[in-house]
Amino acid sequence: MTEARETIASDAEVGLRSHRLLEMCLIVGVPPKTLRQMVQDLQNGGVDSTDVTPEILSIHAPPFVGPQANSLAHSQSSLRKPEEITGPAFSSGQLFGNMELFKEHLSSPRGIELCGLPELCFPDGFKLQLEEQEESFHFLVLTDILGNRQQGVVLHVLIEIKESDLYQAPPEGSELADTLSETFTVLVPYGICVITKFPYYTVLKDCLSCLLLDLKSCGERELEMKVKEFAAQLALVPCPPPGSLQLCFELGPLSIVLSPPEDIDSPVIDIGLHIPFLCFKSETILQILTYILTERRLVFFSTNWPLLTLVTECFVHYLHPLQWRHPYIPVLANQMLDLVMAPTVFLMGCHSRHFETINEVEELVLVDVDNGTVLTTQHKGLETPHLPTAVVEEFLNSTQQLRANTELASAHLASNTNLAAAREKKRSQRQQMNRQLRQIFLQLIGNLLRDVSKHLNLKHRVFIKKEFLDSRQPASQPFYSSFLKTDLFHCFLKSRLNKKVDAFTRWERTDLSSAGTSFLKKEDQVGPEKPVDPRLSLDQTIGARSSITLSSESPRKRKDVTLQSRHVSITSTSTNDETGSLESVSSRNSCKLNRVPGKVVKAPLRTLHLPSFPCDPLDSLSVSLYYTKLIVQISRAIDQTGTDDSETLAVCFYLRGIVRLAQGQSLQALLDFQNLEKINMNFFPWDLVKHTLESMTPEQLHNVQETEELKGLFYGIMEKHWDTVRPEESVKNYELPKVPLDKKEFGIHIQASGIVSNPNNTDRLFDILAGGQQKLIGPKMFNELYAHWNEIKSELDSITLAPEVMKNLLENERISKVSNPVKTSYGLGRVVMSQKRLFLLMEAHPYYKEIARFRDIEEVESCLPVSIFPLKILALRIKVRDRKDPFIANLKSERDLWKVIIREMCAGKFLAERHKDPQYIQQAVNNIQLINAVAKCSLHQRSMSIASKLAYLDQTAGEEPPTVPKMTSDALKHTLHLSDSNSAPYAVDVLLYVPGNLDPCESADTHPKLWCALSDGRVMMYNAATWIMEQPPIQAGRSKLNCMIGVGNEQVWLGSEDSFIYIIDAVNMTCNKRLVGHRNQVSDMIQEKMEESGDRTSQIYSCSLDGSILLWDPGLMEMKSQFQLPQCWRLKSISLHHNKIWCCVSYSLLVLGRDGTQIQEVTFMPSPEGGSILMTNFLIIPQREELWVVCSQRANLYIWKMDNLRNPIRTIRLPDCTETVSMIHVKKQVWVGGGVTTDKTKGRIYIVNSEKYVLEKELEAPCGAIGALCSAEDRYVLSGTQDSKAVIWKVD
Repeated sequence: MTEARETIASDAEVGLRSHRLLEMCLIVGVPPKTLRQMVQDLQNGGVDSTDVTPEILSIHAPPFVGPQANSLAHSQSSLRKPEEITGPAFSSGQLFGNMELFKEHLSSPRGIELCGLPELCFPDGFKLQLEEQEESFHFLVLTDILGNRQQGVVLHVLIEIKESDLYQAPPEGSELADTLSETFTVLVPYGICVITKFPYYTVLKDCLSCLLLDLKSCGERELEMKVKEFAAQLALVPCPPPGSLQLCFELGPLSIVLSPPEDIDSPVIDIGLHIPFLCFKSETILQILTYILTERRLVFFSTNWPLLTLVTECFVHYLHPLQWRHPYIPVLANQMLDLVMAPTVFLMGCHSRHFETINEVEELVLVDVDNGTVLTTQHKGLETPHLPTAVVEEFLNSTQQLRANTELASAHLASNTNLAAAREKKRSQRQQMNRQLRQIFLQLIGNLLRDVSKHLNLKHRVFIKKEFLDSRQPASQPFYSSFLKTDLFHCFLKSRLNKKVDAFTRWERTDLSSAGTSFLKKEDQVGPEKPVDPRLSLDQTIGARSSITLSSESPRKRKDVTLQSRHVSITSTSTNDETGSLESVSSRNSCKLNRVPGKVVKAPLRTLHLPSFPCDPLDSLSVSLYYTKLIVQISRAIDQTGTDDSETLAVCFYLRGIVRLAQGQSLQALLDFQNLEKINMNFFPWDLVKHTLESMTPEQLHNVQETEELKGLFYGIMEKHWDTVRPEESVKNYELPKVPLDKKEFGIHIQASGIVSNPNNTDRLFDILAGGQQKLIGPKMFNELYAHWNEIKSELDSITLAPEVMKNLLENERISKVSNPVKTSYGLGRVVMSQKRLFLLMEAHPYYKEIARFRDIEEVESCLPVSIFPLKILALRIKVRDRKDPFIANLKSERDLWKVIIREMCAGKFLAERHKDPQYIQQAVNNIQLINAVAKCSLHQRSMSIASKLAYLDQTAGEEPPTVPKMTSDALKHTLHLSDSNSAPYAVDVLLYVPGNLDPCESADTHPKLWCALSDGRVMMYNAATWIMEQPPIQAGRSKLNCMIGVGNEQVWLGSEDSFIYIIDAVNMTCNKRLVGHRNQVSDMIQEKMEESGDRTSQIYSCSLDGSILLWDPGLMEMKSQFQLPQCWRLKSISLHHNKIWCCVSYSLLVLGRDGTQIQEVTFMPSPEGGSILMTNFLIIPQREELWVVCSQRANLYIWKMDNLRNPIRTIRLPDCTETVSMIHVKKQVWVGGGVTTDKTKGRIYIVNSEKYVLEKELEAPCGAIGALCSAEDRYVLSGTQDSKAVIWKVD
């Protein structure tokens, strides 16, 4: 091996550390000098071993072969401390004869903290034995100063040692030689500790059990070599990445299986999560979990050392997806008991013999594992806070269905006489039980954190704590008050604000779907009645719609209605017996995944068998041969795995890449990692690839750059810097103001609180509250407004209706206000307002009567009905279209308020129909809630007078002339809002319509789809038959998306400014693939459909700004060819016509052959000023053989005939236009979008008759330039705006 190759091999070795099963293996005991003294004391009648401290005698860590195998690491400190020791393996003579020499060469490897490890290996202390005892195991969790955890499995073994072996051999015939000849043997305990970065406790216990068979037949001289060979074997085992492929290897008589984590964010689980249920009752488990969630100081006790780690690990897993980041030491040695006095939060475990001692420490929660009890330290009265009742009931009902004791469940079955089959059955049962328990505890955590997102202000990154607490039932508020202060909750909030997709996100989506709410933005549905804001439609996702009567109880007296008590439906897919050869991996490819929209159904686990370990794992040639065999097996699996099983393919390429790195085949490894981009980019090991490239010599880097497939990878890793991950930002808890607020500070507070989101409304509210005179609003006024606003929200959430009323509500109808019982012309009852209509709930009767739809209300006025009583009764008269008699309600003191809010709601409905925008209805609902809050405030003026000024829509509706030109209003069909008011607006840059079946009786999967790409990389998919968003947004990178094409019905390709092409799986609604090839932002893509041998195929051209054009095979997702335009810096768009490629490059159009050869160039005549004219976009109309080009500089549209490209045949002026972005051909029209007007506030769409060359219409868009245009089967044209809207236009 050359020096350069050695460097790469060693660097790859460093990169592979996090992928091996074994991190290091240690032998722990006492040095020979101490051992001799202990033996002498034993011979003299006894030994006191309490002061004997074990030490690390030997450390075996990879690499075991190669240039660094025998090199000595330098110490991290000038002091040679036992806790820092590690190093090369020494011979048995050095180990037992010259400990001082050994310690001189020990150092800390790779920054791994070994402080206290010897004591943890012997938590009961080091003791010599005279009689045989059973070997034992226990488990450790080691945490470094940065919080990184490593796991350890310790085997205690007794080695018989003669007294003569403790001394160097003396001269024959001497007195010492004669003394040593008298045989005296002792059983010396040794701890063999295997450390790993992956918590494979059961796997490593099985491995050490196999080692134990060899150790029983060997003496102390062979101990170290056996352990070293054992460590070298485990160092050859890679750990499987998340997915559906498990690894199996043979060690001794056992077949050992490494199961992968379920998801990218899920931990490895190699223990039985049911163990705590064998120790505690379900109620006790919930009590312990409550203490952990509120971050109390817990100490677990048991006489069984391994049980301490197993039980505490289970509770840590129960928290998922919450993460415990506090000190975590499940096993405390006798010398470490003082750690329980630490003032911080922790989870610790120790032997039961220390219970009375630790009970003296204040403010501890003591968990007795052996007796299944929980106590608190004396005189402190740490009470368990109450969880919500419905959550507790659901958890207890779910755990009652468990059969945690598998022995009882299988008592009627015959004993299994096959060891391998018995182990596999036990492992399968454990995995099935683990899946059930993970689902139960995920449901528990999800229920506790339900609706947190409703109290988050994403725009300001604020959590409104008080509002969330007020929404909880009173009995559970002490729990939430403590829980909201914890690090667990803080990290959870940060993940929500950063829009992390984790187990909670997936649970939330599934829970909403099962509740019948899905992700439908039904406010965007086309039709006469358009439901409103999604936030309102999801406010009562699991609300109490089963109550009998309307409830007006105070929110603090009602029971928490955010959760219905329902049982967890648990289904488990049994794991197949994966004991076949490697070929069996592909034999199961016929097992297709069940397709569920928006959800990927997990495939059964498949098994990849590793080759047999080499006879000599310390021999370089044998290890190299082992890696070669493993690569061959993985390659065979890749060849035999179908392309539809992308997850298994990704795992195989990933494994083959890290094995090739271990062999020093860095170039081939990079090619494997490169394939992950187009298979599943979630598996791409970014840090490992970056480290490998940085470690290469200039010659090797040159080879990488010369390899065509790796050019994009090298550029993306080493040169591109704009697509870096955004750093996490802090989470703010909303606090009410304590000082007077000016307009700017008022705007910040009022928007962060969620009361108002629109800046214009914020300014308007400030001016109204300030009365036009004072410049500040006091904290008392603000706090009062906030309190009343929250009170109104809580009252609305607490409203429940009788079932007879519920079943007659309109789709997605939500209550906005309910009156007191009043006398009306329809009888005695309560007037109820929703976002659609008014109706009367009849008093003492479980039915209602509709008063009017808002579109039918003609007049709302105050009146004084005739009464025999002398008191004036304030009433409200509502005149309804096509009804002879008006509706009259004696609303008394509420009359003026109801008059204002009804008029505001009518105005919202009127404006929504005028602008074809349902957002006006939502704005009216928000205004009504604000008016109600202001009307309750004690202001310096009459509250109702001030509140009426907030009815902005009522004031706007009567303005003349209409704000929207008639030509625009007639063409408008509908407006889709792609983000809610709680999120910052983003521009809609690309739109794609995919045709489908419009029959509503057909499956939604066959309906046409509208794909919308926002400027932050999010992609939203709407059902174009109903204009409803049925799935959550998909993130395709973090940069702006420039182009989008549909490839069949299965994929959508997106070109991004970060130079990648992202691929969305339209069936599973995931984006985990991307193509690497461009070095600049991808500006355009086109698809060419072909027919070869009767089969329909296609190929895709993509281009980037720097002039590179790539041809892709969409089936294989591979680049077929590429060429580069010379001296090009602005290739904006391309098109294919008559077997030629047309390219828009700055000041000209280039016509190219398939191989990139330039055939023709189309340019403008020089401008009168002498400068060139910049082309913005072009369109080829094949039916008319015409070329249309738009030029922003001149605001003109130029038309050429394809047979004469020298001069345009027609020029069409685009009035009042400074910019154009897109152009499409629809029927006999050409639509030109962009058109920012001179005042920069509005955009325009120009509609040109393509036959008469006449500008027919100018449509006005109120939110700046039109970012994108697309046609929906020539029925509609859709345009994207700068404020997260997609506008639907009718086509004549």
